[in-house]
Amino acid sequence: SLLKSQILEHKTLDSIAGDAEIGTAEILIVLAKETEDLAKKEKENFSPVLKKWHPVCAGVAAASLHNCYGVVLKQYLNNFSELTKDTAMVLQTAGKLERLLVQMAVEDSADCEDGGKGIIREMIPYESESTMMSLFKSWIDGRMSVIGEHVCKAKDTE
Repeated sequence: SLLKSQILEHKTLDSIAGDAEIGTAEILIVLAKETEDLAKKEKENFSPVLKKWHPVCAGVAAASLHNCYGVVLKQYLNNFSELTKDTAMVLQTAGKLERLLVQMAVEDSADCEDGGKGIIREMIPYESESTMMSLFKSWIDGRMSVIGEHVCKAKDTE
């Protein structure tokens, strides 16, 4: 699992396009990495120039990237009712991306009147940890149900 995530760190969406072995989770992990790279490039290259016209352009870019990835993440998570190894990796990666984008927005808007609260409010939280815990609880409930069935069968057999 750790090796898989390390391998994916060096992949790009172009390099995995058309690879039938790559699943949706891997695509989301690579997409998160590329979104992070894009945010860093935006902050380094474009924000210094665009700051002349908009005081919190990096914050707006971070919020836009955050919301775009959030849409894709939500679509992915709608397909799951229990936690899987892949889903956990996607949620961990999403949490890391979210922290980076929120930090970028906060740093860029520190000098604003509201301290960047307006931009942060536009960033709908991924709630990675609570989603992971909810899916994990569903997984445990499912396993407990199976165990209960086995106990009842064993009891009936005796």
